[in-house]
Amino acid sequence: MSKAAACPTHAVRDIMDITRDVFITDARAPYFTLTLASRELQAHSILSGLTSVEHDRVADALTAAASAVVDVLRTALAREGGHGDTTNFGCGT
Repeated sequence: MSKAAACPTHAVRDIMDITRDVFITDARAPYFTLTLASRELQAHSILSGLTSVEHDRVADALTAAASAVVDVLRTALAREGGHGDTTNFGCGT
């Protein structure tokens, strides 16, 4: 029996990664993706086994990390003569 059949938590959450898209300007370019991805079976089992609450906590942590990364990317963009005024986060899985 699959996890989805055994547990409603896994019905739509048989995932191998959690992703946050990062846009460092309103133009939505340049565009980066920050992803936590499983690279082997045990890691896949851990990510696939997350409850909805745990999944949301990991997604929130990725969003916070993406914000810190954006600060660094804005500095690099400004140094190259671009505009790093705003940031928008898209939703991943």
